[in-house]
Amino acid sequence: MKINKKKFKEFIVSYDEDEEFYRRLFEAEQRSPQTFPSYVDSLDQEYIERRQLYVPCLHPIWHPYISENAFFKSSSQNIYINKHNRYTPEFIHEHEFYECFYVYSGACSNTIQGKKRVCKTGDLCIIPPKTRHSIAVFDDSVVINIMIKTNAFHSTFFELFANNNALSHFFAYTLYKKTENNYLLFHTRSDEVICNLIEDIYIEFYGHEKYSDPLLDSYLLTFWAILLRRHEKHLESFLNTTHKNLALPDILNYFQTHFMDITLSSAAEYFGFSVPHFSKLVKEHTGQTFVKLIRNIRLEKACRALKTTNLSVSSICEIIGYTNPEHFNRIFKETFHMTPGEYRKNK
Repeated sequence: MKINKKKFKEFIVSYDEDEEFYRRLFEAEQRSPQTFPSYVDSLDQEYIERRQLYVPCLHPIWHPYISENAFFKSSSQNIYINKHNRYTPEFIHEHEFYECFYVYSGACSNTIQGKKRVCKTGDLCIIPPKTRHSIAVFDDSVVINIMIKTNAFHSTFFELFANNNALSHFFAYTLYKKTENNYLLFHTRSDEVICNLIEDIYIEFYGHEKYSDPLLDSYLLTFWAILLRRHEKHLESFLNTTHKNLALPDILNYFQTHFMDITLSSAAEYFGFSVPHFSKLVKEHTGQTFVKLIRNIRLEKACRALKTTNLSVSSICEIIGYTNPEHFNRIFKETFHMTPGEYRKNK
């Protein structure tokens, strides 16, 4: 699907086929609740199933948990973007990936962990994985959803942890600490720069042109940096707990810098903790064990090298800190369900 920048606003506010269906469904229920069951019975059930449309009385449970495979169709795709269908019946769900929603125009109702609020034009909300939430739009408002693989989200935010300041601490805790309601809400209002970046990401995604995946990754990092530069003071946090004794951004930066030869013992000694206590702190604050964190960092570096260089697999294995290529190949295949060579061919 080709989308012209000049006509983007016209495109994004228009109703597509699914939205027309949902609007008719909504209006039928609002107009006559008594006859609504008969209206549903008259619908083309085959059409509903083929287009995977959500009709609550036909689908009591609707995708309560959404995996990354539902959106991301290739190993190199880290971003999926679409317009939230207006008039879609609201349903609570969780997902494996990060979701950002941006209110392009109008307003929407946003429920997270049972707490409801209204988000308005220019609001951008970042929702971490496994957070129960729903979005409701029952008028002509436009909301754009950006889904981001967890590893890609973390790796781009690692780039922003270089400076040890209050904001980097906040992001570290909200994105890695297991707290309730740990989502982020930016009020960008009528910022045309942010709006244009969202439009550019949308157009690039649906253009499907050559090198689109790495370009979208680049867009993502640029977007975070500009968002923080322009709106770090327009941020609402929903962080319920903090642990001031642990400088999590410092620890995550240290892992990123020393991933090749780091050990739990060396990291614990560097930060002045006993090994058992440090291991417990890392697990509590990130939800992952030390071993899994380092493995994920190494695999992320390996994926980047496979996509952007012609280095041999054995060379990449050595660079990221694995001395045994067979061990690396086994871990890689267990994680991505393909060999490093197959991953490179599919990039």
